[in-house]
Amino acid sequence: MTTPATPSARRADLDWIRVMAFGLLILFHTALVYSPYDWHVQSEHRLSWMPQLLTLTGPWRLTLLFLVSGAAMSFLTARRTPGQVLKARFERLGPPLLMGVLLLVSIQSWIEAMDNGWWGADYLGWLGHEFGPEGLMDGVPFNHLWFVNYIAAYSVVVVLLMLRPGLIERLAGWLAPLVAGARVVWVPLLYLVAIRLTLYPLFGSTNALVGDWYNHAQSLGAFLFGFLLARHEPLWQALEHYRRLTLFIALAVLPVLVFQAGYFPNNIAYDAAKFAIQATYQWAVIATILGYGSRYLRQKDGPVLRYLTDAVFPLYLAHQTILVVAVWLIRPAGLAPLLEATILGIITFGGSLLIYEVVRRVGWLRPVWGLKPFPPARPPAPFTGRRRLLMVGATAPLLVLIVFLVSVAAYPGFDHASQYLSELGGADARYPEIFNVGVFISGVMAALTGIGIGWALMALTGARITGLMTAAAFLLAGYGLSASSLYPWPDPRHMVISLGLGIQIAPLLILWGLRERRDVPRLKAFLISAFAVMAVLTLFTKHLVLPGTVNDLNVGWWETAYATVLIGWAGVAAVLLERAVRHEATNRGSVTIPA
Repeated sequence: MTTPATPSARRADLDWIRVMAFGLLILFHTALVYSPYDWHVQSEHRLSWMPQLLTLTGPWRLTLLFLVSGAAMSFLTARRTPGQVLKARFERLGPPLLMGVLLLVSIQSWIEAMDNGWWGADYLGWLGHEFGPEGLMDGVPFNHLWFVNYIAAYSVVVVLLMLRPGLIERLAGWLAPLVAGARVVWVPLLYLVAIRLTLYPLFGSTNALVGDWYNHAQSLGAFLFGFLLARHEPLWQALEHYRRLTLFIALAVLPVLVFQAGYFPNNIAYDAAKFAIQATYQWAVIATILGYGSRYLRQKDGPVLRYLTDAVFPLYLAHQTILVVAVWLIRPAGLAPLLEATILGIITFGGSLLIYEVVRRVGWLRPVWGLKPFPPARPPAPFTGRRRLLMVGATAPLLVLIVFLVSVAAYPGFDHASQYLSELGGADARYPEIFNVGVFISGVMAALTGIGIGWALMALTGARITGLMTAAAFLLAGYGLSASSLYPWPDPRHMVISLGLGIQIAPLLILWGLRERRDVPRLKAFLISAFAVMAVLTLFTKHLVLPGTVNDLNVGWWETAYATVLIGWAGVAAVLLERAVRHEATNRGSVTIPA
């Protein structure tokens, strides 16, 4: 008989494992860009050792995710009827799956089709083809969202089990003794070896749901294992007890698996040995992660985990589309593999986080991206509008960084030392629209940030004139940025960008507005430092001191440093001001302001 934990008990270890597994999935997909395997869009660089690297996580990562998803389903079904569970699953998985297939996956398949020469028309034409009779004859395209499709199907299986009273308890009571004590090491391992040796050679792994019998034996098996035994405490005690043994097994078979991945020829005997080694490694790693996680992470809850737990589903939805687009845009630059992979990783993680930061704040977008709807309306929190505008400023530097990296990658031969940043949007750039559109959006965000900062000063100090002057400095800077993007370099009108230099006085204005506040010492110290650094850069770049230090051979680096400080200080100041405004709102009102 199972020994359930309290239905409402929070398992932080399972949340950490889920977050880390999805993070590894994003890295895994990035690695596929450089692998010899066929993937959607790939780099010009194919690395011969990539199969060995992929072997480190390939055999166990998705099986672990299915197991953890089954465990989450166990907690979801506690004290809910089958109808309530079905409704909750549909609301959580249905809208993201529909949106993902129609929008995210279609962008991937469109780029893949153009990259392989299958399609030369526009995106709207591709949508008509992909979801027309001819395209649907090949099935609904799921790409990386096959995992969501399988979780939805397996959730229906659980609902069907719930319709038979007592069936779940009987199944759990039958399974628990099979994996009790040391059997938690050997029984799942033997099961995975058996299906790998018998079903995989017959059916392979298609991710197509219908007829994918080996995958169901593995993934549905892991899902039901997690569902049936997640609240069975003796299981976790056994996993903790044998965690060192399973770690030893994993480390012992890993060198063999890596060697097989790169050097053995394919033959029947080899495949059988390879399959057995893969399945052994698979469960040994899963059991090790579960055992160590239960031992050390079960109570490690906190704001970071709650943020990541909320973010992980939107990041999963977005990451592969962002990665495919990034590869397609960056590949023509012919960058070195390490630099290219680093840029792809930053864009994929950064772009996915940016999407999450946007959608989590928009009520109607939240369900579409797998987030719970906002709770019922409550009295508006003080200064909510100011804080939202300040968060625009906090995310602006990330957007600028992404635009800069993509623009450089799309401009082969760009010389960071001798060329100005504006040349990324000039006539010599291969894709100047990337830089110019990014600069235009950055200008709009700068203007919104200025309104938020000025408005925040009014809330903190009541200094209306200072707040308006600060906002005006940012508005001029934003106008200069956006207007300059409409007249790309070397159009003389591009120099309207110089209006952005007025933002240098904003730290002094903010300091003046905060002069009576004694509770923001860090913000004041940062503003003083930012102004000092900008003043020094101005003296050098305008040749007011040490003439010749800035010259044609290094002017690009100086301008990049200048731009980094100009944009970066505003983002940091926005974060610090948002904290101050949040604290002020908490002190003034009875409404608790969420972090």
